[in-house]
Amino acid sequence: MNRLSEPARLTALVLHLSLMAGLIAWCGWLPGVLLCLPLLAPLPGLLRKRTYTAGWATMLLVFYVGGLLAEGVAVPGRRTIGTLLSVLAALDFVSLVLFVRLSARERQALAAQTESSAAAAS
Repeated sequence: MNRLSEPARLTALVLHLSLMAGLIAWCGWLPGVLLCLPLLAPLPGLLRKRTYTAGWATMLLVFYVGGLLAEGVAVPGRRTIGTLLSVLAALDFVSLVLFVRLSARERQALAAQTESSAAAAS
């Protein structure tokens, strides 16, 4: 079976870690780490391929997209980096949504395949 959810999950992990590194580079060491603390919470679940964790991580990322866009608009000197980091957070959001949707489809296809093979065996 073609597992399309795995590239989406790996993309989300790379984007998630890139967002954390970008926040630390943009804000400085201590403020950046404090901003990254909520982003650390879903990492163990994302590494274990938990779709529930990916689902609630998307709700967390909405606040980062909005906050980074607001910071970029409010402080003209930070417009470029704020916009780039908000795009990074939005891409992380999209890849997590794709991971959840594709995982659900793969589970349905596997259940249908198991059901049909069980029916054929009996």
